Amino acid sequence: AFRPLVTLFEQAYAGAPLTYEYDPGVCWFLLWLLNFSIAYAVVAQFAPKVKVGMPHPFVLLVIGMPLCGIFYAISKAIGPWNHLGGMNMWNYGASMYIPFFAAGVLGGRNDWLKSVEEMKTWVVWTLRVIVVGFWVVYFLLIAQYTIPIPSVHMDPILGGTLPNPPYAVAMTLAIMQLFHQYFNATPQSQFMRNAGASAYIVYVIQGLALGISGIIFVEILKAAGVPIVFEGTLFFAVGPDGKPTALSNGWIWGGWALVFVLTQLIVWPLGFFARKLPILNKMF
Repeated sequence: AFRPLVTLFEQAYAGAPLTYEYDPGVCWFLLWLLNFSIAYAVVAQFAPKVKVGMPHPFVLLVIGMPLCGIFYAISKAIGPWNHLGGMNMWNYGASMYIPFFAAGVLGGRNDWLKSVEEMKTWVVWTLRVIVVGFWVVYFLLIAQYTIPIPSVHMDPILGGTLPNPPYAVAMTLAIMQLFHQYFNATPQSQFMRNAGASAYIVYVIQGLALGISGIIFVEILKAAGVPIVFEGTLFFAVGPDGKPTALSNGWIWGGWALVFVLTQLIVWPLGFFARKLPILNKMF
């Protein structure tokens, strides 16, 4: 119910017709995590326990490569069925969410986290370089249309699908190691304990904080004399011809920075205090 309420809040501000429409929003993840957990609980009743150490991180990268084909094939063939059952795109579900959940179960049973914590320095830095390399690929993929960069000609289908599974493997390992090294010290600081405890509710309520930050940005634009019009809940500036047009690059980049910072300043304290409320303190 939370995402539809946030949508109503945004529609009310924009002066759009108020319509309550079902949308799980970011909670799709929690719903499908529950589905996976139920499936695992059933399978665990008869599946044998498999004892296996964590493969080398680079072996996991190689294992992730065949998933590229699954991602690409489903992206090309699935058509209107990509959100069947409330899944947030089955091309991601079949090639990443389900395999990663299975790997998490296997890793949890065999203490793979210890192997992640003890990765050698050269492996850690290689993973970080690989992750940044993927960032460059994704940046160029988008920048060829938005900046644009005339000398860059990348296939949006191949570039936007094939790298995703191995990137997810490298990013997951790199982030887990990064948090172990810099944020999960023993004993953990009070700030990090509070942030960790609030993470789930912050994930759920992020849309509200983002909407509030967006509204603040719109009000700043209006105060600066920028004429704003809404089409649904999307807002545009008004061009010299009186028609809706995009904001200038300066406003777009400034707005992005403002909304990013404001959202963090709103959502984390809000999540921390919200999880102390009755009912929410049992859920989160």
